[in-house]
Amino acid sequence: MSWKTEGIFKGIVIFLVLGLISVSLFSMKLAYAQAGQVTLPPTDNVSVSAANPNLNEGGMESLGVGNGTIGSPPLGYSTESLAWLKFNLSSVPDGAVIDGATLQLYSSSTYGTNNVNVYSCLDNSWTESTLTYASMPSFNTTSMDTVSVEASNQWYNWDVADVVTRSLNSNSELVTIVMGEPIVNNATSSVTFDSKEFPITYGNYSPSLTIYWNAVVPEFPTFIYLPFFMIATPIGVILYKRKAMQYKRL
Repeated sequence: MSWKTEGIFKGIVIFLVLGLISVSLFSMKLAYAQAGQVTLPPTDNVSVSAANPNLNEGGMESLGVGNGTIGSPPLGYSTESLAWLKFNLSSVPDGAVIDGATLQLYSSSTYGTNNVNVYSCLDNSWTESTLTYASMPSFNTTSMDTVSVEASNQWYNWDVADVVTRSLNSNSELVTIVMGEPIVNNATSSVTFDSKEFPITYGNYSPSLTIYWNAVVPEFPTFIYLPFFMIATPIGVILYKRKAMQYKRL
């Protein structure tokens, strides 16, 4: 066998071995990365208020949500407060088929009845140490879910699967959720939730995002690779044998 034939054969063998290793790794991913869930704390959380549009409230132990007015036009002004939360999704497996996503916050105090909506925002560039009502990014004002918050010292949940799925599908590791009261109420009608800065010594009342998935689909499914290598292997052997026979005849 000439050095050229031997080189071709070695190249085919290396190619097939690497391919079979790749198939095995993807098969392992399918076998071990199936249904699961993860609960995430926010990386950033902060309230912003129309009453103090240039005030940053980062680092506070609470998040305020409300929508009221003080006074009458033209001297009246809005007291709307919005809560902004950002989460890092990097711990969700690549290819996860999202089955649900739940945002959970603990109400520390409530005044009146508040229909708290959750909205999505595609701009994740903000931080809790700089965000204000005047500088906040625009967000989608179509609510993903609405929950009536009436009682203090109670957990409340919102369905936010839509924005989590869209963020993952766009290969974004971050997701921003905005909370607000869409209906203008009495100026004192509002709700306060514990933030991630709330002291852990009193218990874990930090906001959280729990994501559920029912399967994980690899980027290059095994069922595409496997038939290819099943066909390539005998072809490689046949080609090698033919080359070997040609040189024997010579």
